[in-house]
Amino acid sequence: MRAIALCALLCAAGAASAETPPVVRHALTVALSPERGHLAVRDEITLPAGFPRPLSFLLDGAFEPRAEEPGARLHGSPVDGGPRSLKRYTVELPPDRTRLTLVYAGRLPAPVDLRAMPAGIVSPEMVYLDSGSHWFARFGDELLRFTLAVRHPSAWHVVSQGRATREPGGVTWEEQHPQDDIYLVGARFHLYKEATPHGEAQVYLREPDEALARRYLAATARYLDLYSRLIGPYPYAKFALIENAWETGLGMPSFTLLGPRVLRLPFIIDTSYPHEVLHNWWGNGVYLDYASGNWAEGLTTYLADHLLAERDGRGAAYRRGLLQKYADYVTGARDFPLREFRARHGEASQAVGYGKSVMLFHALRLRLGDETFLAGLRRFYERHRFTVAGFDDIRRAFEAASGRRLEAELAQWVDRTGAPALELADVRVTHDGEEFRVRGRMTQRQPGRPYRLRVPIAVQLAGRAPAHETVLHMPGRRLRFDLRFAERPLLLAVDPRFDLFRRLDPAELPPSLGRVYGAERGLIVLPGAAPAAVRRAYYALAESWARPAGFAIVEDTEIAALPDDRAVWLLGWENRFRPEVARRLADRGVEVDADGVRVDGRRYARAARSVALAAGGRNAVAWLGAPNAASVPALARKLPHYSRYGYLVFEGPEAANVLKGEWPVAESPLQVALSPERAQLELEPRSPLAAPKAQPSAISSPTAMRNSANTRFSSVTSSR
Repeated sequence: MRAIALCALLCAAGAASAETPPVVRHALTVALSPERGHLAVRDEITLPAGFPRPLSFLLDGAFEPRAEEPGARLHGSPVDGGPRSLKRYTVELPPDRTRLTLVYAGRLPAPVDLRAMPAGIVSPEMVYLDSGSHWFARFGDELLRFTLAVRHPSAWHVVSQGRATREPGGVTWEEQHPQDDIYLVGARFHLYKEATPHGEAQVYLREPDEALARRYLAATARYLDLYSRLIGPYPYAKFALIENAWETGLGMPSFTLLGPRVLRLPFIIDTSYPHEVLHNWWGNGVYLDYASGNWAEGLTTYLADHLLAERDGRGAAYRRGLLQKYADYVTGARDFPLREFRARHGEASQAVGYGKSVMLFHALRLRLGDETFLAGLRRFYERHRFTVAGFDDIRRAFEAASGRRLEAELAQWVDRTGAPALELADVRVTHDGEEFRVRGRMTQRQPGRPYRLRVPIAVQLAGRAPAHETVLHMPGRRLRFDLRFAERPLLLAVDPRFDLFRRLDPAELPPSLGRVYGAERGLIVLPGAAPAAVRRAYYALAESWARPAGFAIVEDTEIAALPDDRAVWLLGWENRFRPEVARRLADRGVEVDADGVRVDGRRYARAARSVALAAGGRNAVAWLGAPNAASVPALARKLPHYSRYGYLVFEGPEAANVLKGEWPVAESPLQVALSPERAQLELEPRSPLAAPKAQPSAISSPTAMRNSANTRFSSVTSSR
C-alpha cells in the first residue's frame, strides 16, 4: 500500500502515543505540461493556530520557490545522500501569520530506470506525484486538507482524492477530510463511472474496454456495500480503479493503481481488488500510528483475503498457509514483535506483519464472538476515522464493546517475538460403563515464557457428526485434560481448523518451495551438462535467489552427494541429482524421467513445460526444470510467489501457470486415533463473518463450544 509506505518515512520518529497530528490546509493551483515534463504550482497554505515553529520543508531540487507574503523569507540548502536532488527550506514568518503562499515551477528529472515505478514522474505518458516526490511543502507528520485545481491537456484525465468539479481545460479536486498525503495521477485515460449508494465507482483505462470497466464498476459497488455494512460508511466520495503504466497493486485514499496485466488477471477482481478497496477504511480511513506498529495490513487482510477465502469454505486452508509461511521463513533473527512491523520488505516481514496480525484478529473474533467483534471494529472506525490510531486504540475499542480486559491477552501477540509450539502426549480412553473419558497432556515446548492460550479441540464420536468441538484454557506451560462423553470417541484433534497462531510441527508441514526459500542456509546446484545458454540462464537465476551469506552456488559435478544439513535447489533437467527428487516423491505418484514428469495424474512433456517440485526428507529439496533458456527469467521472478506449493507447472516464456498444488500431510502429531475403527474428522461448517445468521452456530463462539450437549468436563489442570 503506497500511502502507508510513504507515511512511514514521515512518521517513524513520531511519539509513541497515537496523538492526532495538526491539520494544515493547502489550496493548490497546478499547471501540468506533460510533454515538457513541466509542473507549475501555486500553493496557498493555512497553518493551524499554535503550529510548531520554526517552519521547514523539503522540495524537489527542480523547484525554486518564492514566498508571496510580505515579511516571509525562505532559505534553502541542498540535502545530500538521497536518491534525487532535494532542498530543505526554512521559513521566516512573522509569529502572528498563519498564511504562507509558495509559487514555484520546474521540470522534474526523468527517471533513470523506467522498469520500476518512479517516486514521481511528469512525462508524456503518465503523471504520478505524491509526498515522496516532494512536489508540495510538507512540514512534518501533519495531516492535510486541500483543494487541487489542475490545468491539463484536453485529452487527459487527472485524479486525486476527494470530489471532482470538472471544467474546460481542467479539474478541481477537493478533500476536506484530513489526509496523510496529496496525490496527483494523470494520463490519457478513458473514464467509466457509475453511481452507487456509497459513492461513485470509477474506472480509468488506457484503452477503451467497456466490458472490463463494467466488471470493475460492479465489483466496486459490491465491495463498497459489503464493507460499509460490515464496518461503517465508506469515507470518500468515490472509489476509482486507475490503470497504471507499471505492473503495480497500490492502494491510495479513494483509488487504486493496478498494472495493465495485473488488473486483467481473472482472479484479481476477487482477490487483490477487495483488499485495495478495504484499505480505504484501514490505513486510508483510519491512519497508522507507525511508532506503535502497522496494524492495517493484518486487519485488511483478515477482512478481505481471509474473509473471501472463508466464504468459499477455505478459511482453515488459508490460515494453515499463513502458519506454513511463518514456519518456512521466520526463524531466529528474522523474527520480530508485531508492534515493530512497519511495511513488508520480504517474506519474513510479511509472515509477521500480515500473517501473525491476521491470526491475532481471528483469535479476537473467536474470543468475543462475531457480533461483539464487529461492534468493536465499528467502534474503532467511528472513533478514529481520519485520525491516527495504534494497536492500543484497537484494544480499547474491543474492551469497550465486550466489557473485558484484553491488555495481557493481546500483549503476548503484539509485543513478543516467537509463537507457541504445542505437543500432545499420553492421550488415552477409558470406559466405566456409563461414560467414556479422554485424558491427555499438552505442553508448550517453545523456549521462553508460556503463552496464555485458548486451544481448540475436536473429538469425533461414534455415530455422531459433526465432531464435538470445545476450547481448553491453557494459562501455563503444561495442561492435563479430562473430557467425558456419552458416545465412544474415535479421534481427537488439537486446533484442527488452524485457529491458533503457533509454530507448526515439522510433521504438519508438507514439502513446499517455501521450505527451501525460507532456509537460512542452502545450496543451489547447477546442471553441468546443460547447453551453455541454459547454464547461463540458470546461473543468473541462482544469483538472484542466493542470499549473500545464506546460499552457495555449485555445479553438480563439484559435489559427490547432496548435503543433508541444509536446503537444496536443483536446477535443470540435465542435473545429475534429478533422480533423487523422483525417489523422494515416488510414494506421491510422481514420475520424473529424461522426457517429462507425471504429477497430479497427468503427464507433462519436458519440451513444452517448466516444472517445479518440492520433496521432503531430512533436508528440504526442490527441483526446477525449464524447457529452454528463454523460459528461465520469468520463472526466477514468479516462482518465489508460489512458495506455499509443492508442485507447479508453467508454459511459455512468460511462465503462465497451468498447474499448482500442495502435497497432503499424511499424519499430524496433534491428531490421535482413539479407536481401532478408522475415523475421519468431520467439522461443522463455520459461518463466514459477513454472513447473516438466524441463530448462533453450534461452534460460532467459545461459549457455544463449551455448552455443547452430551459432554462434561471432569477436570482441566495447568502448571507453569
